[in-house]
Amino acid sequence: MTNKRLIAHYKEAKSYAKQIVQAFFDEVLCGTFNVPAQDEMEQSLKGVIVYNFDEYQLISKIKIKHPGWDKERIDNEVSKKKIKYDKEYLNNLKNAAAEAITEIENLISSLNDTIKAWKIKNLE
Repeated sequence: MTNKRLIAHYKEAKSYAKQIVQAFFDEVLCGTFNVPAQDEMEQSLKGVIVYNFDEYQLISKIKIKHPGWDKERIDNEVSKKKIKYDKEYLNNLKNAAAEAITEIENLISSLNDTIKAWKIKNLE
């Protein structure tokens, strides 16, 4: 996966973090919200960060690039590329999950600081 894709995943992760904080705003305000664990966030982001390995398209590209290759050699190449893509996808998913968790923590911290400042200004 390209660096552009990783940057896009970070943007998706940050956006998802904002959605989580908004959805659980009442719990965040009450202090009862629990930041999702890494594995839980990874599972949630699977629905946000699309897995888009296109085996058919890859086979077509290989056949064009290497017209003399037999089916077995093409299948082996596809398998290697799929394994590489899967590793990169899982790594990017882990990084995006960590980014989302950090963003949630930052949003909650910022909200708590804003509330604290408001209380100092208006209640004391």
